[in-house]
Amino acid sequence: MKTAKHKMRILVICFVILAAVSCNPGLGTITITAERDFPEMGGRRPIATHVIYLLNNSITSPEMEEAFKKFMASTNPPSYQGIKGMKESEIRTRGGFMITDGASIWHRYIVDSQDTDYEGRVSFKRVPAGEYWLYCMIERPRHQRILWNVKTTVNFYDQTKVKINNDNITFKSDPRPELDQ
Repeated sequence: MKTAKHKMRILVICFVILAAVSCNPGLGTITITAERDFPEMGGRRPIATHVIYLLNNSITSPEMEEAFKKFMASTNPPSYQGIKGMKESEIRTRGGFMITDGASIWHRYIVDSQDTDYEGRVSFKRVPAGEYWLYCMIERPRHQRILWNVKTTVNFYDQTKVKINNDNITFKSDPRPELDQ
């Protein structure tokens, strides 16, 4: 009698382990700490309560770069008109492109999005193994936009730690064309 209970208990434990492994086929976690360091704004600060997007393609993909070139060469107003109050010089920047005509492209790349907490931290959980990009844009005084496009790799069952900070800014988009990168 005791042997049958013991075998049943082992069988149940094996089933639970098998179910846990098969329900989580190598999913990883990305843990992010986001901060900015701009001395004119008081030094190092977390990028708090801000959206970070997990993308399956880069915002500098060939598709995005081709669309950006057309956008910059065009004399037509942007197709997305939800940018009331922006001057043409603010729109015709990388940041302007990302919130106007480019949005329809990079929105197709979104896998997930999360808001950072007040300390600039956020995690993406249950992420399949592969390459991803973390995209974030903030606006500074005088309508300068800072964009991050940080590549990261998720491995099976791993926790990937990423810092978003001044060291990995991808673009600084300034309404003064000579300062736009």
